[in-house]
Amino acid sequence: MTRRSVFWSGLGAGLLWVGTSWAEPSPADRATARALAGEGYQALQEKDYASAADRFGRADALVHAPTLMIDWARSLVGLGKLVEAQERYEQIVREGVDAKAPKSWRRALTDAASELAQLKPRLAWITISVSGAEDPHVTIDGVVVPPAAIGVRRAVNPGPLDVRVQAKGFLGQNKTVELKEGAEEAAEFRLEPDPEARAVVPVKAPEPAPTPVKSHNPTAMYVAFGVSAAGLAVGMISGGLFLSKRSDLNGVCNSDHACESVYKSDVDAYHKLGTVSTVGFAVGVVGAGVGLTLAILNRNTGNPAPAQGVAVHPYIGLGSVGATGSF
Repeated sequence: MTRRSVFWSGLGAGLLWVGTSWAEPSPADRATARALAGEGYQALQEKDYASAADRFGRADALVHAPTLMIDWARSLVGLGKLVEAQERYEQIVREGVDAKAPKSWRRALTDAASELAQLKPRLAWITISVSGAEDPHVTIDGVVVPPAAIGVRRAVNPGPLDVRVQAKGFLGQNKTVELKEGAEEAAEFRLEPDPEARAVVPVKAPEPAPTPVKSHNPTAMYVAFGVSAAGLAVGMISGGLFLSKRSDLNGVCNSDHACESVYKSDVDAYHKLGTVSTVGFAVGVVGAGVGLTLAILNRNTGNPAPAQGVAVHPYIGLGSVGATGSF
């Protein structure tokens, strides 16, 4: 039996066994996987490693089997992708095979362990160190290196490596590192500030303008207090005269009718004084309330105290009260 016929018989048994040990693939998936595996094997024999890796990878995605993965790993080795090949070998060893699995599966497991042991010494290692900047962005051949892998040994494929380091506000740097199989090197980067990078200065938000409050003229307040004082003065003076006139009339009048006939003018004056006193007190109370209200409003608006020289003078006249002021 030729090697090619052995491959096909092993492949057929392996794909048939998958249905009992993994999630059941459809008949179409198994047929497609067989065709892809055949193309992959042919490409591997012709050393077309890129096509072989593609076909075996697709076939394994449809029907997972160690017989597909090991040839996938061998294709990756042919491409020089030793790190990726190691992972395929490791997966075969890690997953293992059932004791009742086909002979081709058990042989794939044995070969994977053997080939993995031969592959590990061929891996290259690089340690990338960055100073001068925090949170650098590091790539190897365009692939981002996680922050956890910076400053420690990292497995890489042998050959030339394009290592680039960047950081915000710093000049970027790159180095080409040539690593042979099994070699280990360190790549150190010290970033320098970018002189053309403008420092970002936080813009302070302008303080909101105070809400304009309607201003009140303090003159009206003083006028109100003046009117209040005048009203109270008129109320007190006329009230005193009212009480005095009442006392006089009580001493000479026996009845309201007698007073009205004999002391009519005095009675009229008595009633007028009572009315004037009442009105005066009312004006005083109202004026005081208005003045107090205006004083509170002026204090809330923060108006400055009136200039010196403002004067308010209450006055009492015949039948009238009020106030005069100079400003």
